[in-house]
Amino acid sequence: MSAPALSFVVPVYNEELVLERSIPALCAHAQGLGGAFEIVCVDDGSTDRSAALLAEFAARDARVRVERHPVNRGKGAAVRTGMLAARGEKVLFLDADLSTPLEQTRALLDALERHDVALGNRRMSGASIQRRQPWLRQALGKGFTLLTRVLLASPVTDFTCGFKAFRRDAAQRVFSRSALDGWAFDAELVAIAHAQRLSIAQVPVRWHHEDDSKVRVLNAVLGSLRDLLVIAARRMSGRYR
Repeated sequence: MSAPALSFVVPVYNEELVLERSIPALCAHAQGLGGAFEIVCVDDGSTDRSAALLAEFAARDARVRVERHPVNRGKGAAVRTGMLAARGEKVLFLDADLSTPLEQTRALLDALERHDVALGNRRMSGASIQRRQPWLRQALGKGFTLLTRVLLASPVTDFTCGFKAFRRDAAQRVFSRSALDGWAFDAELVAIAHAQRLSIAQVPVRWHHEDDSKVRVLNAVLGSLRDLLVIAARRMSGRYR
């Protein structure tokens, strides 16, 4: 079977309430883009009906593939599994709740004509947030971004937007070196891309916050601070090159 032109990777953890809407919408959108595509869904040890729903989608449409972790490992692990399994010439990962509207994918994919990596950005000129996060998460997110920019000496202004695209060779280079499974995994991807001297585009996107009871903010923040120190140490030691 020939490789598709485009792969979408969707990390899934207890998303039964959105999958029946989002996966058909993603299939229809990908069909409209033209060319062969695949959708790689990674069930990260869900305890609800997510795994069963994904199996049903895959049984009905061969373009939907499912990878599964037997236990929950974290979003970073789920994205890594999907990105390394993807076969497309361009590979894009996005959240199961489609918090970034699907019509934004075109701009991200177009950026890959000139760059190795394209990052959705909610904070640059031309971006818009239609429904904001609660003020505490906004404040913590801004603090995380500032600290990450300082530690990585990076011009990126939005590390955690769950909407990123890679050329296939760039995806293999980045995700084969990534190791973090928690909230800070996005920052590690950027650090590796810089270390690999890949060209990075930041693309303004529209975005809306979806309530997520699965995220424990305090635990995520403490874990992210620890992970940022790990990233900085690995970067200085040359492990990402």
